[in-house]
Amino acid sequence: MKSSVLVHGDLLYAATPQKLSLHPDSWMHLKAGKVEGIYAEKPEVDACEIRDYGKQMILPVFADIHIHSVQYGQRGLGMNLELLPWLSNYTFKEEARFEDLEYGKKVFPLLLNELWSLGSLNLCTFSSMHLESSLMLMDMYEEAGFRAYVGKVNMDCCDEPRLKEECDISYADTREWLERSKQYKNVKPIITPRFAPSCTAPLLKHLGQLVQEYDLPVQTHLNENKGEISWVQELFPESKSYYDVYRSYNLNPKGKTVLAHCIHNSEAELEAMLEDEVFVAHCPASNVNLSSGIMHLREMLDAGFNIGLGSDIGAGDRLFMGTAAVDAIRASKLYSLQSEGKVEPVNYIEAFYLATAGGGSFFGDCGSFAPGSTADYLVVDDKCWPASDRIGLDERLQQFLYLGGAEQISERCMRGEVIEKPFPDIC
Repeated sequence: MKSSVLVHGDLLYAATPQKLSLHPDSWMHLKAGKVEGIYAEKPEVDACEIRDYGKQMILPVFADIHIHSVQYGQRGLGMNLELLPWLSNYTFKEEARFEDLEYGKKVFPLLLNELWSLGSLNLCTFSSMHLESSLMLMDMYEEAGFRAYVGKVNMDCCDEPRLKEECDISYADTREWLERSKQYKNVKPIITPRFAPSCTAPLLKHLGQLVQEYDLPVQTHLNENKGEISWVQELFPESKSYYDVYRSYNLNPKGKTVLAHCIHNSEAELEAMLEDEVFVAHCPASNVNLSSGIMHLREMLDAGFNIGLGSDIGAGDRLFMGTAAVDAIRASKLYSLQSEGKVEPVNYIEAFYLATAGGGSFFGDCGSFAPGSTADYLVVDDKCWPASDRIGLDERLQQFLYLGGAEQISERCMRGEVIEKPFPDIC
């Protein structure tokens, strides 16, 4: 690729949660993997590559900030259960299989191909507790051109014997994993206690020490299920709240902590999370599938929380972040109905923002086409829908979120480079 690229098409991105920046029939100048600017007329740029997509839409890549890569094979199973029995009956058994690297070699390429096809190229993902499988997953994401935080899961409390680590071994494996992760450029480690009930106090203390020693981000779960919250209270009676458990062990690095679900929060927790600049991973599909509840998205947006979307497979059932955006809209409408209209639902612009810039900001200047942003984009061919040639660019986006998928995405670009299907010989 030449250092400068001119991209032509119908460009759009969410400049804020309330505003789309629309640039039909325009040119975007990319230089050294960054966005230089968007222009109504073709700018004069020496020795540049031209990518002319005609009337196709060009939008930022999607960010999925809560996804369990090792649960890809169990999607759609156990949806009649709530969280804790679902973990015991399905998830822990599935994750134990990744002790066998051959199983990972079978599952991970299928997952990466689907993520690539759907344009989810910025990821925060859980692996399993297994050191070698976690490194293999990082190898694959790196080679495929994704931008990802990958977590080796830690858990020394588990009713599945094959997933119960010894505290000292978990700590030693995590330290080795961190050292071996230094080889990667675009894939980074993230400390990942599965959730507070899966870890003893000594293990949480070790993980907090690693966060401080290596200056690492953290991802975990919070306040997903009422039974889970009661369990945390039993296990950590000295803590003021579920979130206070993580705070007590320095597992809350400011602006570098992703907490999934966050449905049943106390006011004190919300204040502490805002103070710590937590990123909330809103997972509307899994919240409903496991009967966990509806996150108060409108109030949290209005309060100024950093929020992105998560597919949360395998409790979530679809990887497409357009579907996650629509699920977020639908859940917020149900909550608005429950409030008898006192709480406004979110709209498609806000949901699109969450799926791109909202989650993307965890990775840096991602999810936008503002000058200085990373040059990551998707090309969407929506001519299959009869209204696309007579509606505005904003409505074309709305239709893509509700109706679209891999079939409409014709090209994918990261850091200015077009990226190809990771495993072309696998469906």
